[in-house]
Amino acid sequence: FMTGFILNGISAVTAVNAETLKQILSDNIAATVATCGLAVYFFCTAVVFLSKPEKFGRQYSVQPVDNAGKTEIRVYYGGISFALGLFLVLLAFVFGEPFYSLVGGLVFANTVFFTRFAFTFVDKAWGCPYTKLAIPAEGAFIVLLWICFAIAVAVEGAL
Repeated sequence: FMTGFILNGISAVTAVNAETLKQILSDNIAATVATCGLAVYFFCTAVVFLSKPEKFGRQYSVQPVDNAGKTEIRVYYGGISFALGLFLVLLAFVFGEPFYSLVGGLVFANTVFFTRFAFTFVDKAWGCPYTKLAIPAEGAFIVLLWICFAIAVAVEGAL
């Protein structure tokens, strides 16, 4: 069973070629562009946190108290970001579903934004430098994702 599952996965990946990618892009440009943007964001986040967890943790107002804390930053900021980017890319380009990749990205981005927004009040974090950057940046990002979603649905008939 497991061997068949792995072989099917490998054959799906090898089936992705230039023609397949062109077809995916032409079927839903907005969702594909949004997926690429999401993937770049997640992969870049992964690289910086996997490579320098303490330096970038400080910029995000997160500091480890010991080496296990450094590992946690790598795992939760780096590893999970990489996994999210990879999941969205696989969904869009291996399984040919960029619209569902965009929907997944919207769920994640909106959850992060609204959780941050709510707990900024609870934690009285408005004055923190990272919050002053994160709220408007994430807000703009989800607005762009929703615009891509609206285009994908209204113009490209994704639903």
